Amino acid sequence: MKRILRTAVAVKLSALLLALAAPTVASAATDAYIDCSLQSNACFGDAASDSGPVTFMYQFDSNGVDAIFPADCTNQTFCTFYCRRYPGPMLARLLVYDASFNLLTTTEWVPAVCTQEDILLP
Repeated sequence: MKRILRTAVAVKLSALLLALAAPTVASAATDAYIDCSLQSNACFGDAASDSGPVTFMYQFDSNGVDAIFPADCTNQTFCTFYCRRYPGPMLARLLVYDASFNLLTTTEWVPAVCTQEDILLP
């Protein structure tokens, strides 16, 4: 019994020492925003990071609409879309990655409007 107890204490002590010796990584500040409220069929987003260049990608929850994206929006500040047969509201957010594609931050989901025409409405 004493041997088991000593082993358990030794394991906990080694885990504590490893945790204390582990290098810490400073996280850089990353700011991102997305706005889909200015007009229909478009979202505007951007990101900046203290850690250097970042990749940002739009993510859409288009459940209930048939959103069509005529162009790849990765790293674009403006992302357009339209819904040919099933227009309606949908949600969008921006995901920001570092050069190694580690996720740095995401924005909150924001509402977007998808209409039938491939046009921007005020």
